[in-house]
Amino acid sequence: MSQPSADYETKPRSWLFGPMAGLTAGALGLLVLLSVFLIQRFDRAATEREEHMVENGFAVLTDELNRVVATQVEWDGAIANLDNRFDPNWADFNIGNYLHVFYGFSHAYVLDPKNRVIYASAAGERADLASYTPFRAAAESLVPHVRARENARPAPGKRPGKNNIEIPSIQASRIALVDGQPFLVSATLVQPDFGVDLPKGPRAPITIAVKPIDQAMLKSFADRYMLHDLAVRHPDAVSSASGQLMLKDRSGQPIAALSWTPQRPGTMLLGQLAVPLILLLVLLAALAGRVIQRGSTIASDLIASEARAKHAAYHDSLTKLANRAYLFDRLYHMLRRVEGPDNALAVLCVDLDRFKEVNDTLGHNAGDALIEAMAERLRQTCTGAACVARLGGDEFVVLLDDCDEATALMLGRRIIKAVTEKVVSEYGQMEVSCSIGVAFIDQPGIEPSEALRWADVAMYRSKQAGGKRVSRFNPEMDLALRHRLQLEAELRQAIGSNQFSMVYQPHFDRRRRLKGYEALLRWEHPERGAISPSVFVPLAEDCGLIMALGEHVLRQVFAETRRWRGVRVAINVSAVQLRSRGFAAQVMRMLAEAGADARSYEIEVTETALLGDEQHCISNIEALKRMGFTIALDDFGTGFSSLNVLQRFSVDKIKIDCSFVAALGCGRGSEALIEAIVNLARGLNMTVVAEGVETEAQWDELVKMGCQQFQGHLLGRPQPAAAVNRALPGLRRANAA
Repeated sequence: MSQPSADYETKPRSWLFGPMAGLTAGALGLLVLLSVFLIQRFDRAATEREEHMVENGFAVLTDELNRVVATQVEWDGAIANLDNRFDPNWADFNIGNYLHVFYGFSHAYVLDPKNRVIYASAAGERADLASYTPFRAAAESLVPHVRARENARPAPGKRPGKNNIEIPSIQASRIALVDGQPFLVSATLVQPDFGVDLPKGPRAPITIAVKPIDQAMLKSFADRYMLHDLAVRHPDAVSSASGQLMLKDRSGQPIAALSWTPQRPGTMLLGQLAVPLILLLVLLAALAGRVIQRGSTIASDLIASEARAKHAAYHDSLTKLANRAYLFDRLYHMLRRVEGPDNALAVLCVDLDRFKEVNDTLGHNAGDALIEAMAERLRQTCTGAACVARLGGDEFVVLLDDCDEATALMLGRRIIKAVTEKVVSEYGQMEVSCSIGVAFIDQPGIEPSEALRWADVAMYRSKQAGGKRVSRFNPEMDLALRHRLQLEAELRQAIGSNQFSMVYQPHFDRRRRLKGYEALLRWEHPERGAISPSVFVPLAEDCGLIMALGEHVLRQVFAETRRWRGVRVAINVSAVQLRSRGFAAQVMRMLAEAGADARSYEIEVTETALLGDEQHCISNIEALKRMGFTIALDDFGTGFSSLNVLQRFSVDKIKIDCSFVAALGCGRGSEALIEAIVNLARGLNMTVVAEGVETEAQWDELVKMGCQQFQGHLLGRPQPAAAVNRALPGLRRANAA
């Protein structure tokens, strides 16, 4: 990044820091506007809460008033004095006077079964029936609803009981505007409670109660809900700044409005904090001025800091190579320039082989040191590259522009040669190789993500082929990857179905007596047929399904072999299972559920699973041995063959890999290697099992070398549990003989 010029340094401060001052003033103004906006929103939210509270409160008040009327007319006495015979004195005391004196109802009326008014009360005194006229329209709109519900109810009759009999009220109410005054009009059917007195006809009288929404009611309501200046106004006369509740008729049209002065907590808070806020603004303005005053002395530091930040944003902190963000940006612009073979672009995806083993055995610090060394070798090897970047983990990307395919492949081979050289560090001597995929882009229109995906697909093909090689992308590789993804999806589905089964391969001692079985998993795909474990087990480990698959194996083996006596069944366990927290507890639970004995089983693990110092792995091994399981080390001789592993984990059995058995008599040193393994096991008091015994010649040679147990097609092929159950009694008798 270029440094500030001399001309830039001589500019007036107002030119340099004017934008900062403007930004500060704008920020302060924005702060004020934001405060006002938030206060208004806060006040509006408080008003909306009050309106919702008033709406619910008014509904509650209406229900309370309706219940008051119902208690006066829903009992046998009301039927006797309003229906069986009409007693106006009774109506004066129990309806007109009572509702007015205690609850403020201004008018009360009684309609006979034919809906004719037979009683009127105003202000608690008996009144002329003509006083019903102003309220007739409102009452007549309610009566049909009451009569409809009356017709739908069961016929009243005598009811048992003594006290507190609750009668379902039949009521209807509405707000009516009479002479500019809003009233709550309620219609209630007269009903018996115990049924001592019953209506003399199919219809009973109806009581009409009218309560004005007046100042007394408003004061009581305002005191209950702490409202200020509550009043009744015309709907068009209500201010938008006021809290309001529209009172509507039965058609939904507003006929009046309750309005009040809402509480404004935001405005109140602003009034209380006005002086501190002004002081804060003054302080911020002074601070901004101080920053501007000192800004000229730190301009160069800001420029340098910007350069460092930009470098950090586009470079990997460990290797100092370009990072993913820079890679995508550079690749995007390079791809835009591609028009044909004359200006083609090559993308090399470099992934280290066996890097995880370095991390597992020597620790993450050693892994970081190895990554740094590999980054430096890439930097030195790819001097002509347009970009060398670390994509993440142990994966690197190299971009070549204006190159041909031969140049890209030649660079890939040079990278492999550089990477495979030994790295000597404070953590000891480390050796890795790498797999490289090359995507050759000679046509326009390719996106960066697609170009990288092509290179990654080719790199994956190199890994599948054993690593330490360069592969060029072609469309068939993409089809193979899609096939793998499809197989992964089918594997997920198969775990939840019945596509997996177990078979058991026997192993024998030197006298060909049965010693036990190894449980082997088989996948019979409904369309693809039998799929080899060498295909689906690594796939399960890669895509995170090995735990579910391993649990399925353990459950099925325990269920199928729990009654086998006199033989030991070996179960293969992956490194992922062994390193997971609580694996031993999971095995113990499944063992108990199946009713099996741990002393009849053997856990087979590969040497890689025991490498490193994972505490979960150590804890699981110790717990399994305490339960009674024995531990067998599978494929011994193909990994590190570490004596430390044999001693630290108290391995009970070593299984010689079938590749060494197959090489017997071929002059490749397999005899010497097997003898060494047998002698090592004898010295450590371990059992040795030779896998893959296919011929009598191999059997004879292995017996001479001192192998104790044998497994292979010469002795017995894998069989399902049902076949073993049939053959096992005969094999036991043969052993006894």
